[in-house]
Amino acid sequence: MVNLEIKTCIVKKELFILFITFCLLNLGCDKDQTPKQIFYSLTITVGTGGAVDVDSGIYLEGTELSITATPDTDFEFEKWSGDSESTSPVLTIIMDKPIDLQANFKEKGNEEPNDSDAEITYFNADLIDDSGYILAIENGQNTCYLIDHDGTKVYSWTFDRVLGQDIELTPEGNLLGLFKVDSTPIAFGGQSGIIREIDKEGNILWEYLLATENEITHHDLTRLPNGNVLVLVWERIPLSEATAVGLNSTTDIFTEKVVEINPDSNEVVWEWRSWDHIVQDFNTELASFGDPAVEKNKINILYANSDVHEFVALGDVMHANGIDYLPEKDIIALSINFFSEVWIIDHSTTSEEASTGSGGQFDKGGDLLYRFGNQKVFGDSNASHLFDFNHNPTFLNNAGEISLMIFNNNESAGQSSAMEFLLPEINGTTPIGTDPTTIFEFTDSTLFFPRIGSVSRLPNGNTLICEGDFGYWEVTSGGEVVWKYDGLGKSYWRGVFYSKTSPEITNLNL
Repeated sequence: MVNLEIKTCIVKKELFILFITFCLLNLGCDKDQTPKQIFYSLTITVGTGGAVDVDSGIYLEGTELSITATPDTDFEFEKWSGDSESTSPVLTIIMDKPIDLQANFKEKGNEEPNDSDAEITYFNADLIDDSGYILAIENGQNTCYLIDHDGTKVYSWTFDRVLGQDIELTPEGNLLGLFKVDSTPIAFGGQSGIIREIDKEGNILWEYLLATENEITHHDLTRLPNGNVLVLVWERIPLSEATAVGLNSTTDIFTEKVVEINPDSNEVVWEWRSWDHIVQDFNTELASFGDPAVEKNKINILYANSDVHEFVALGDVMHANGIDYLPEKDIIALSINFFSEVWIIDHSTTSEEASTGSGGQFDKGGDLLYRFGNQKVFGDSNASHLFDFNHNPTFLNNAGEISLMIFNNNESAGQSSAMEFLLPEINGTTPIGTDPTTIFEFTDSTLFFPRIGSVSRLPNGNTLICEGDFGYWEVTSGGEVVWKYDGLGKSYWRGVFYSKTSPEITNLNL
């Protein structure tokens, strides 16, 4: 009898286990169950003589990473090995499988002749502008240098940190630039976290740290005539606020902010937040509710629900990558890469006015004074667009006529262009919704890079173009190519021209 009771208990236990297993299997087959996120491992080994800026770890499938290998003094980067054989120190990967990489460095031998650092091509030497030097900024590296049209490096700088994209010369002959912090929770491509002013000998004259859980400097800065510094900042917006306005987010998002820093006091003396100027037609309970096709001086935040870039899914919903300032008008131009637009805002406001739609010289507060490049942002996905990703907005003032140059990456076409537009009068009544007149455009079937690039006007009227994965072009106003600088595999963030008689160069005492 006892044995029978034991057997009965065993049978009941087995039936119970089968029942639980059946339930679990059915739950696992529920078609409405949220798909599991997939993660892959990244393993990075670093050889003797250098460092990389991305850690080994576990990353979500589809994550794009830009990894920069930086050599120590007396070493140089050789190549990657493992799952990549690239010889470029900047490597972009997408986590679609487990990836193993090794960064390999080698000791420097005797210095090679300077002409081996680049390949120079003169197409028409009589038409080049040789009145100055080009500040060549290697992308994601710890160096920049002044070059002439023969490719000679007339002066070079090497830093103890990797550049966080932009760097420029000050009128005192110092360098003002962005540098990467050691680690940050905000690690989209282009982040920096440190601003430094450095003299000719490499001494740090000023340093400002802006890298927290909630905000970090990135991409670009510019110095104002009063000595203050304007810089781009990513600002964290909590997931709850993002979904409340209708964003299809699964994580916190990062929107754009511009801050002005006084180097003497280390105080932020002015700021503009893009989040203060959004419009959405999703949630009627919020003050931001409205019609994007009508309120065109507001930012249609739901445009970020379109699949414009893989970083949007990770929370980088706007991705400003360039800033310029026009002192004659006290206005700021921003290149907003994922919106494929240029935004122009008023700098004459107070920070309080910049958070509203009133105040300042045009009584528009921090609302957009003007924007152009992509008509789709107003809600019509079939509308036209000028830009397909863009970089480096640059104001030009020609006898009172204001124009703006920009590098149009033009990714989907696979052919980039340098463009200049005659801007309308920027004031409180500037019409928004039509594009300005194109007054210059240069393109070529071999000119293309989807990620970075720059364009600027030279004193003789020629145009200097930085093709990110190649080097530099100089073309005339008629579109004739007169000079090329091939960096032989190097990647360049930007090229900035300085006249030999400018204070930036004369105070360097070359």
